[in-house]
Amino acid sequence: MPKRIAVSNLNASTIDIINTIRANASQNYQQYVPEISTTNDIPRVGEVLYGYPALANEFVNALVNRIALVRINGATFNNMYADLKKGYLEFGETVEEVFVNIAKAREFSAEKASAREFKRSIPDVRSAFHAINWRVQYPVTIQNEDLRMAFMSAQGVQDLIAKIVDSVYRGAEYDEFLLFKYLIIKAVSHGKMYPVSTGATLTSAASAFRAASNKLTFLSTKYNVSGVHTNTEKSDQHIFMDSDFNAEFDVNVLASAFNMDKADFLGRLRLIDNFTTFDNERFDVITAGSDQIEAVTDAELALMAKVKAVLVDAEWFQIYDNLNVMTEDYVASGLYWNYFYNVWKTVSTSPFSNAIVFVDN
Repeated sequence: MPKRIAVSNLNASTIDIINTIRANASQNYQQYVPEISTTNDIPRVGEVLYGYPALANEFVNALVNRIALVRINGATFNNMYADLKKGYLEFGETVEEVFVNIAKAREFSAEKASAREFKRSIPDVRSAFHAINWRVQYPVTIQNEDLRMAFMSAQGVQDLIAKIVDSVYRGAEYDEFLLFKYLIIKAVSHGKMYPVSTGATLTSAASAFRAASNKLTFLSTKYNVSGVHTNTEKSDQHIFMDSDFNAEFDVNVLASAFNMDKADFLGRLRLIDNFTTFDNERFDVITAGSDQIEAVTDAELALMAKVKAVLVDAEWFQIYDNLNVMTEDYVASGLYWNYFYNVWKTVSTSPFSNAIVFVDN
């Protein structure tokens, strides 16, 4: 079963970090590296580590794997669309999504009872499999000079952690944002969302939003790609809206259009920069060697030009985290550490969940 990762904040000072690493280090490390109590003692630790490469290596590994990675994971699992992700899966798991369609009625007949008594009535059960299809790696290098500078000030170690975290986290967060955008663009441009016209005015657009949102609460085969009978309650409806188009609306008007109070609406509104651009350069190396992630084409983006918003069921996005691990290698010839943040994900959409795209005219 997928699990959620709690938000993690690093509030420890440089002194706390240094002493915590020492407390969990090897006996050899504890023998040479002193416990400190004031900021004036910080350079003493730096002098010891800089003179003993083996101890420096142990410190850096603990710093990255015990502290920096906690912050990276906490941030990665709790980004702007985090609640639409399904959680963290154990290594190697494939997700089987099962949908049981509603049973169909038949007339009552006493004459046919004997023939029906032991006849099997097979339910309409459908399934979709979602497998790992995103395996990427984010490299970051820590040089000996970076380590030396970390012990020159009271905030030095925290600054070093921030440098490591920002390097890989910002890249991972931005790529995850692009993956959400990728799924939307591919689904819309390939006809896997039900289109609804917004009309030519803001008033007509608000009416279109209200009508579509209301209709999703009723059982229908119309709004999902598999054509199964399903519905989406208001609480499970999430709206992705073009930022420029959203700016034209008053928030209260939009909330009213979706029959939600302002607080609930804002909790389900997902602003997106636009639907007509995609940063293909971020994925060019990946798409070149993958048969599951492909580039977003100019033709697809041209089709997105009239898209104003997307309304989806919370289950439509089938995105899971499968692996988040940091590996390291010390390059003695260059006096630096290479760290590789490995991220594996399952990135897919549900064929049984409702999805509507609002288009201009």
